[in-house]
Formats: sequence, C-alpha cells, structure tokens
Amino acid sequence: MQTLGDVVTAGLILAALIVVPYKIAKAWLWPYLKPMIMSRLAKTPPQKTDMEAVCIPVEQTDMSDGMDWKMPRISAYLTDQEFLVFLARQKLRDGKYRLSANKIVDAVGGDRNKTLDVVRQVRAAPEFPELSPEQNRVDVGLTTR
Repeated sequence: MQTLGDVVTAGLILAALIVVPYKIAKAWLWPYLKPMIMSRLAKTPPQKTDMEAVCIPVEQTDMSDGMDWKMPRISAYLTDQEFLVFLARQKLRDGKYRLSANKIVDAVGGDRNKTLDVVRQVRAAPEFPELSPEQNRVDVGLTTR
C-alpha cells in the first residue's frame, strides 16, 4: 500500500509532466502558431454573377456638388442659459426627463429660483413649435390606410 507521500509525489510528477510543457508551449509557441492557425479559414470561391464591372467617371455621378460644402460655424462653448435649456430638454426613451430640476440646479449653479423658473418654462413649452397656417394647408398627398 502506498503512503500519502508517494501519492503526492506521483501527483507532482504528473503535474510537472503535463502542466509545465503546456505552459511553456503556450508562452513561447502560441504567439507564433496563433497567426498560422487563425489564418486558415475556409476560403470560399468568388461567386459568379451575370454583371460586368463598369467604370463610371466621377463627373457623371453628380457627386462633386457636395465637395465645396463648408462646415457651419458652431460654438464649442455654451452659455449658462444654453446649457440650462439643454439640460432641461433631455429625455430618456420612456419620455421621462433625464435630470430632475434639483440636479439641474446643482449642475448649473446660480440663483436657485431663477434656474427652477427657467426649467419650468422650458418644460412647459411645446416640444415642437405650432405650425403656421401655410404649413397646415400643405397637402403632401399622403393617405391613411
């Protein structure tokens, strides 16, 4: 019968014969073998189509019109009032406001009553402006199903 020491010794020898070569191979050989193994994906032959490649000059595509378009001037800095309105308008997908009025006051600072009044006015205003009579008269030809 084997003693506990013999079992432990056999386990250590077995671990040394399996684990150590695995770790060495992974550390030294894997960086070289990985690109070779990963690049052996099954390559599908190109699909045959009835179409032929055609060269279209750029002048005929009418894509040159947008090349002279310039970026509009936009300020990178918001005023305190613009920042306040921006925060007051933000909503989540479910329609609730992202920030409470108290959190907006904490973020913007300043006079609490004035800030809360601006938040109240912004949130009470309609989200989209009313249409003019001309816009209401326009018939776009859409029909309901």
